[in-house]
Amino acid sequence: MEHKGTAQTFPLTAHISPSAATDWRSYFSMTKPTISLLVVVTVIPALFLTQNELPSLQLALVALLGTFFASGSAAIFNHLVDSDIDQHMKRTRARPIPAGKISTTKAAIFGVAMGLASFFLLYYFTTPLAAWLGVAGNFLYVVIYTMYLKRRTVQNIVIGGAAGCFGPLIGWAAMTGTIAWPAWVLFGIVFLWTPPHFWSLAIKYKDDYARANIPMLPTVKGLEVTRQQILFYSVLLIPCVLSLSVFGVAGWIYGIIAGALTFYFVWLAYRLYTSRENQRAMPLFYYSCFYLFGVFGALTVDRLFYLLY
Repeated sequence: MEHKGTAQTFPLTAHISPSAATDWRSYFSMTKPTISLLVVVTVIPALFLTQNELPSLQLALVALLGTFFASGSAAIFNHLVDSDIDQHMKRTRARPIPAGKISTTKAAIFGVAMGLASFFLLYYFTTPLAAWLGVAGNFLYVVIYTMYLKRRTVQNIVIGGAAGCFGPLIGWAAMTGTIAWPAWVLFGIVFLWTPPHFWSLAIKYKDDYARANIPMLPTVKGLEVTRQQILFYSVLLIPCVLSLSVFGVAGWIYGIIAGALTFYFVWLAYRLYTSRENQRAMPLFYYSCFYLFGVFGALTVDRLFYLLY
């Protein structure tokens, strides 16, 4: 997606300098595209669960794009607010603001523009409830989590992590203008997944968080408590994930795949806890990234199978 080439081949982009291309990549990285894509993935099954027919393609695309813009806007303001601590952490010191690639003013303008685009798309092309849920998710992530909880309590990622759970609610509201209980179950899956996901990463970067004076669970309560809490939240995923099959919202495809993925998730958390080998934390972290794609992907495939056959 980089704009390069000769004038003969790409006349519209021939005058874009290498620095402009670098700026584009820096701006895009501020949206935390991997996380934003993960949020978008959680929207997809909600679009299919709301009705007994395939959703409108236009409505679905607008819901997905609006959600990506909302998540991207929140991520940009997270970069902006956290720029003072990012420079003290090895993992984050190369981010655009602490590295001097993007000014705080430009970042703020970019964040506001994405937030307004999200609200406009969701409000005028889906439903007002979907638009306001996007705003609520941003407020929770930027103001409640980033500006307050993150620097004050070890429960920062538990409470603030709820901001990343708004995707299913936005998707459901975009299609129906309401929120039904299956959407809250999807919300719960992401909510329970978040602590094991981030705390497994925090185990590796415990010293980084300590230097930045961020009260993450491993730096305050210790590694033993962290491993215990990771296992606790992982086990809670089992009834939450399987409830969709138990109560008839999802079928056997979802039940088998999501169940297997969840039990393996718990197994990795159990091995981390019982072995007390902290090097097992990163395999759990990497698997957790795949896990959410797998569970929500299985639910989407399950629903498509039901609608088409």
